[in-house]
This record gives sequence, C-alpha cells and structure tokens, in this order.
Amino acid sequence: METFNSSKDFLRGINKKVFIAVLSVAILMTTFSAMAIRKDVVLVCDGNEINITTFGGTVESLLNKQGIEIGEEDKVIPELHERVTDGDRIVIHRAFEIQLVDGNEETTIVTSRKTVEEALNSLYIELGQMDKVQPDLQSTLEPGDTIRITRILKETITENQEIPYQTTIKYNDDLDYGKTTRIQEGRSGVKEILLEVTYEDGLEVSREVIEEKIIQEATNEIVEKGTSRYLVTTRGDSRRYKDVIVMEASAYTAGYESTGKTPGDPYYGITRSGTKVRPGVVAVDPRVIPLGTKLYIESMDRTPSYGIASAEDTGGAIRGNKIDLFFESREDALRFGRRKVKVYILD
Repeated sequence: METFNSSKDFLRGINKKVFIAVLSVAILMTTFSAMAIRKDVVLVCDGNEINITTFGGTVESLLNKQGIEIGEEDKVIPELHERVTDGDRIVIHRAFEIQLVDGNEETTIVTSRKTVEEALNSLYIELGQMDKVQPDLQSTLEPGDTIRITRILKETITENQEIPYQTTIKYNDDLDYGKTTRIQEGRSGVKEILLEVTYEDGLEVSREVIEEKIIQEATNEIVEKGTSRYLVTTRGDSRRYKDVIVMEASAYTAGYESTGKTPGDPYYGITRSGTKVRPGVVAVDPRVIPLGTKLYIESMDRTPSYGIASAEDTGGAIRGNKIDLFFESREDALRFGRRKVKVYILD
C-alpha cells in the first residue's frame, strides 16, 4: 500500500515539472512571437517627427490608429497599401495650392510634389524641347508659388520683298536749269527671303533671315537734270548764268574821293585791267570773281538793278563777297550808298 502511494506521488511530481516546462516554452514562444511582430518606425507629419512602436499592419492602418487623416492629394511615402516594416520612415507630404500658367491658360492646382518637375509630371504635362519653365525644373515648390510655362514655336516662312529702284541723276549743261527729262523708267526688283520666325505663347517675338535670293533685279531710273541757268534782265533779255552770289555792294566814281586821282593823273579813269572806266564797270576781289568776268547785278530792295556789268577793276577795301559799282556822278554814287545785291556770273 505504501508502495502504490509512493508511485502516485512520483507521477504527480513528474506531471508538475512537465507542465511548468511546457508553460515556460509557451511563454517564451509568445514573447518571441511578440518581439518578432513588433516594429519601431519614425513618422514625419506636419513638421513633426515622432517614434512609434507598432505590431504590424499597413501604413494606412498605422495612420488610422494615430488619428491622422490623409487628404486626396496628400502623398505618403511608403504608400498607404504597403506593410510597415521595422525601421521604416513614414513621411506625409501635405498638398498645397500653386498657380500654373501654361501658355495663355492659368489654373490653380493642388499638389504635394516637392519640385517643379515632379508637379508637372504628376499632371502629365509635356514640355517641348524649346519650351521655357520658370522656376527651373529642380526648384523646390512652396505654397502659393507660380509655375510659368512659355510655349516656344519656331517656323520657317518665305516672303517676297520689294527691292526699290534707285534714281540716277545726270546733269546736262545744255538743258535749262531746273528742267528734268526721264531717260529710263525705274522698275522695282523682287527678293525672296527665307525667315525663321519665333513665337512665344502664340505671339511673334523675333524673325531671323536665313537666306536671301534675288528673283528679279531692280532697274534704276535715270533722270537728266538741266544745269543751264537763265535770267531775264530789266531790258527783257534772257541771259545764261552759271552761278549767283549775294554780295555787299558799294559805289565809286573816277574822282579823287574814290580813287585818289585827279583828271591830270595819267592813270585817272583807268581800271586795274587797263581799260577806260565807264558805267557797267565794277571792282571785285579777283580771288572771288576773276577780272574779265561778265556779270549781272540785280537789286534786292526793289530799287532799279545796276544791270549788265564787267569785272575790270579792284579796290583796297574790296575783299571777299564785296563789289564796288562805278557811277559817273558822285551824287548817284552817294545815293546808291551800300546795299545787298545778287551778282549773277554770266556764261
């Protein structure tokens, strides 16, 4: 009887040890399992960075447990459907408004992208090779920024341009002064121009000549112009002249007051040219009007003109555009005084 009781006590002791051992293993397995599914992650949201311990699930379930709402345009990295792994860094990029000016169209868009390039890619906006973007593609976006896309188009066009004809003037001394005769009609030419035209947002901003080709040469106009000049004297005669000069005129006589000579002087009344002084003889500066030149003296103050004259004399005070007119009487010379006249140099 004692033996049987001892066996029962022995079995009871063995069962207890087994139970404790099994329990210990179960606890260890549970602990290991919990440690295996535990995840330590970093959550970055609205400028804050916090450490979170979680036991699995997706990024979306983690954010739901934290009471964090995600807007439709917000961007989460890793994405919401991905499972959380130990050491993850979960970053929430909140969406914000920016202005997009694409050519002539302006819209407000909501984006969570960080750079200009990312924002345009998310909107499936294609850029041409020559299009310009401001700010540049790698610039960081901030709320309220404006992205401006300038659409650039270049095209090659051909234009015909008129080549104006020139006028060539030929002078003819046998043709009256002021008269013209057309010898050859002028005709415009044509030039073909190849242009590269640049447009920005549909507006032309520049055009560059690539090539020019003359289709038709211009024909110059040839005009003959008369240089022969004529004047009508007070007597009604027509005289041809080659130049006219406005001069200051004075008057002199053969007497002592003008020449310093008296009638007994052998050179009394003799001009510098050796001719006898007479009405129509004038004294000039030979550097301006050579001696022997035929002249016509025209009044400029509505008084009678002196008329036809001959440059035969000189005077000590006659220099430059000055002329001295001979009068027979001292009274006429004094009456004439000094005045402006037109001196026509006759052919």
